[in-house]
Amino acid sequence: MFEHSFNNICYLGPEGSNSHNAMLRFINTENIIVNNKIPLKSIKTVLETLENDTNSVAILPIENSIEGIVRETIDNIVKIQDKSIKIQGELTISIKHCMLSTGKDKKEITKIISHPQALSQCGNYIHKNYNCAQLVEVSSTSYAAKKILEDNNPHQAAIANEACAALFNLNILEHDINDENDNKTRFYILSRIPISAITSGKTAIILSTKNKPGALCDVLKIFSKHDINLTYIDSRPSKKKLGEYLFFMELDCIESDKKVKAAINELNEIVNFMKILGSFKIYR
Repeated sequence: MFEHSFNNICYLGPEGSNSHNAMLRFINTENIIVNNKIPLKSIKTVLETLENDTNSVAILPIENSIEGIVRETIDNIVKIQDKSIKIQGELTISIKHCMLSTGKDKKEITKIISHPQALSQCGNYIHKNYNCAQLVEVSSTSYAAKKILEDNNPHQAAIANEACAALFNLNILEHDINDENDNKTRFYILSRIPISAITSGKTAIILSTKNKPGALCDVLKIFSKHDINLTYIDSRPSKKKLGEYLFFMELDCIESDKKVKAAINELNEIVNFMKILGSFKIYR
């Protein structure tokens, strides 16, 4: 059993956000002690704080089952200079949106405030019930809840979770307004220190191929040759040259696996660049 004490655990805030809920679940699951829980305004700031504190943990959203990959997370993880910082875990939580307000009559709502993804994930509900309402995008669902509390306008509503309703003492006008019932977000847990022993899980890598026909195909053939399943693959601009890309991949096995080591050795012979972002435990 691993046992750690960390100075800080940083997450995409504010308090009451889905990242906050993921952070609380992680702390309750693992045998760790954290001195400070720090909500931050951006993914970039979360990772900068992690880099500046050698004894800290970060929780960041990586993918939503409806909206897809969180590109800001990938782009900022790739920029990390400290090679000791690794993805140590993956945790998935269910997202259940509610309509919150200081008022009590949902028919009086003329303005809806929330994070862009939450507004999108409830698009059909909004179209059906509030087709004429003004939609306002803000940095997080919990900030939306906080704002309608401060404005105290019964004609305004926020799309957020039940935790926000309890935190800000808001009325829940309607529960479970997601367009899709199976709405989940998975989060990465990053730190310099392994948080638990890993005997199975996934590995995340980033690489760039040579600029020639079939280069990506050659990479995929190596994974196929060693019977390695890719659970995710995405391309991101290198931001160095137009038309040059980095490929982000998740492998359904860990780095210490013999077949992964063999594949990595072969990949190093054919790619321009490759970085292992971490092998990590899957929290069920």
